[in-house]
Amino acid sequence: MSTRASVLVIDDEPGIRDMLSFELSQEGFDVETAENGMAAVETLRRRKFDLAITDLKMPGMDGVATVEALRALDPDIEVIVATGYASVETAVACMKHGAYDYIQKPYDVAELKLLLERARQKSHLQSVVALYEASRALMTTLKHTDLVQLVVTLAQRVLRADDIGLILWRGEPGDFHIHRLVHDVLPSETLLLALAGRVTQKEGALKLAAHEIQPLASPSENRIYSSALAYPLVARDRALGALVALRRGNSLEFAASELQKGTVFASQLAISLDNARLYDELAQKVSELVRTREQLVHAEKMGLAGQLAGAVAHEVNNPLSFVQANLSAMNDYSLMVNGMWLASKEAAHYLYGQNRPESQAFADMLLTPAGTQGRTESLIREIDEVVTDTLDGVKRIAELVSGFARLAEPQTSASPEPVDVNDIVQECLETLPEESGPDAWEVHFHPTSCLALIAREDLKFALLHMMTFLRAPTGGQARQACTLVLQTGTSEGQPWLEILNRDLLLTEEERRRIFDPRVELDSGGRTMRLNIALALTYQMLRRNDAEVSTMLEQEQGVLFRVLFKPPTRWM
Repeated sequence: MSTRASVLVIDDEPGIRDMLSFELSQEGFDVETAENGMAAVETLRRRKFDLAITDLKMPGMDGVATVEALRALDPDIEVIVATGYASVETAVACMKHGAYDYIQKPYDVAELKLLLERARQKSHLQSVVALYEASRALMTTLKHTDLVQLVVTLAQRVLRADDIGLILWRGEPGDFHIHRLVHDVLPSETLLLALAGRVTQKEGALKLAAHEIQPLASPSENRIYSSALAYPLVARDRALGALVALRRGNSLEFAASELQKGTVFASQLAISLDNARLYDELAQKVSELVRTREQLVHAEKMGLAGQLAGAVAHEVNNPLSFVQANLSAMNDYSLMVNGMWLASKEAAHYLYGQNRPESQAFADMLLTPAGTQGRTESLIREIDEVVTDTLDGVKRIAELVSGFARLAEPQTSASPEPVDVNDIVQECLETLPEESGPDAWEVHFHPTSCLALIAREDLKFALLHMMTFLRAPTGGQARQACTLVLQTGTSEGQPWLEILNRDLLLTEEERRRIFDPRVELDSGGRTMRLNIALALTYQMLRRNDAEVSTMLEQEQGVLFRVLFKPPTRWM
């Protein structure tokens, strides 16, 4: 045997105890004796044993009760029951209560030695299996958040500890995070950091007794713990933290074999933590690559849209200007016609007052050019409404053409300056139509100025179009019941703005393509307007180095977030 196995011999006959102690010591075992079950329990409280041999018939606590008590105190101990009776039913009952095997008296030392070696091999195999299963669980858990939750549970199971503390360094001196078996104050931060500091300096595992723990513990936990194991967690020559396992006063002290077993577990844990770190970094890199790819695809779309927009704006602008001028003239003509109609009615009223047949005939001709007076007045009103509506439509087309032209502008055309985002938001709220004005918004301004480095007109243009879209995403009337939440603020020196629309429900695909300059469908199947407004919003903000993103808020609609460039680059 590579190391001496410790054996506790329990028998009420001194001669048998002495004989077994002598014979087993000669065979290389570390032997200690107890005269009955109660004495064996007390002896086991003082030190750990690998194996135990107990007589079945003893006064007071018999062999069955002794097996149960020993296994309850130390589940790792393997117990062999000795019986001097021909019937072994009671010995088998002991095995059902946790005994490894039984042997008949009188003892055959060679047979007993073989039985003890097999029992120790079983105990060692169980320990190896437990470590293997724990290592497999650690190695197959890649996410850091999942790993730290798993570690404390596995450590408690492998080391049979009452309390576990996992201390992880975050990179900066004094920056750490503590994970416990349960969310409790024990073990205290004071004790855990003290033990972590000691093993980090020693660069090796430590086993501490109660008198060594007490000076390190907080007053509230003094004399609670009887034993502790502490391990440094190091991977790739980088200190990751420490693992601490503790047993309370009513539990056995940790043995040297458990310190070695914990060293293997801590080594596997350090590798797993480092793998989780690398996995998280890889996932972040992949996420960044995906975002970069999406930005490149969007930039390509915007470039093509810009070329098309420039061509459309150029081709449409001249005829549109001619049509708009003619409609303005028609509007003037409509006003003149309306004036002439008023004059005709006044002349007819005068002629009716002459009381002459020919005068009344002329008056009737003046009031009924369209057949009847009512039909004539209706026709004049319709002409005025048609001209007004057509002029409004042309103005909207002109705005769209202006948007196309702006979309085709080069990325470098903006002239950034320090601008208070709060002021621009207030201007936009005052500019919006009455039905979508300030009362429709829940606004939370940053208490001080929210300064951003951006072209003022670009910011106003972008926010106005974004706010208009969010009030009526389908292009129709703004919904009176819809309240949008707008917030401004700064995080670590970087100004930001968020707008939350709780009623706008989109799929992930719709959210991802919301800034594309194209016609889209909302989640209800209704056709959304040509999304040039949001495309322009994105264009204006991106060329000012602002980061624009959208997020689907669970059961709360869509959140638009803009991160602005600060006036002085925050470091």
